[in-house]
Amino acid sequence: MNSFIAIMNSDSRPDNLHLDLNLLLVFETILAERNISRAAERLDLAQPTVSNALNRLRRLTGDQLFVRTSKGMAPTPHAERIAQPLHQALAMLRNTLQAPRVFDPATANRSFTLYLTDLGEAFFLPRLLARLRVLAPGIRLVTLPMPDRNPQAALESGEVDIAIGNLPDLTTGFYQQRIFREHYICISRPDHPLLQGRMTSERFSQAFHAVVMPHGTGHGIVEQSLIHQGLQERIMLRLQNFLVLPAIVTTSDLLAIVPNSVAAQLSAIYPLATFPPPIALPRFDVKQCWHERFHTDAGNQWLRKQIAEIFMEGQAPLGTTP
Repeated sequence: MNSFIAIMNSDSRPDNLHLDLNLLLVFETILAERNISRAAERLDLAQPTVSNALNRLRRLTGDQLFVRTSKGMAPTPHAERIAQPLHQALAMLRNTLQAPRVFDPATANRSFTLYLTDLGEAFFLPRLLARLRVLAPGIRLVTLPMPDRNPQAALESGEVDIAIGNLPDLTTGFYQQRIFREHYICISRPDHPLLQGRMTSERFSQAFHAVVMPHGTGHGIVEQSLIHQGLQERIMLRLQNFLVLPAIVTTSDLLAIVPNSVAAQLSAIYPLATFPPPIALPRFDVKQCWHERFHTDAGNQWLRKQIAEIFMEGQAPLGTTP
């Protein structure tokens, strides 16, 4: 919190600017979006207003805070230093100002934000939305992909309510509940030349591969396993999304290793061959995770219960690590 206190006491600066808490919201949103226009849209403000707020922050801190790069507005080292204390301070303020509420799903008018991959959207949303339509017609859902940096921050602040998937990085400070156990399976086009007979390790080593690596998930183990087998030169395509795979593998000689639930879902729609990969790959847990700050929030509790009832299929819950 020292950096936050330093900013609060910044009247000693030459322009003697006073802190407006709205400026901190602007800082938090630019940090998340890395783009002034998207930050303005998210805050429902005009772009010049956000730019002006950033200029005020720059004068207040004596630092540029964000600079333009080819990948968007990148934070300076000082902005990175103060980011976490500001997240914590804003979260504390939000939590203080929000009075406890009883959650009535039948009358609730609330939006929940979920971290989900494209696979998660296709797998979870249809059944979850069907239940919400009956039990909680006023509930709205927003989904976001897991960011490549600091996914914990949005869950800590309450900007994101629940993360669902193969999430090995969400541990300390988070509760987690296993929804089901999962394993990997290989997909290809049915007439793949290497499928004339049983897929052996030798045949597998001759194939070319597409691998999917969504940010913040544990699916990078697939690429790591292929590299461990000495097949790094056989990886011809790296993707962020699972659901484009059918268009790729059905029109090429590429193989792809995907979660079994993906293979089952995709092969029901597309002409795909499925078979066990002839390399060792660990099973993994698909979990829902939430920050300990919102463990007792009535709305969060209710939504977690719906997800568990729909998808857990009798699985025992994992331990929590708040």
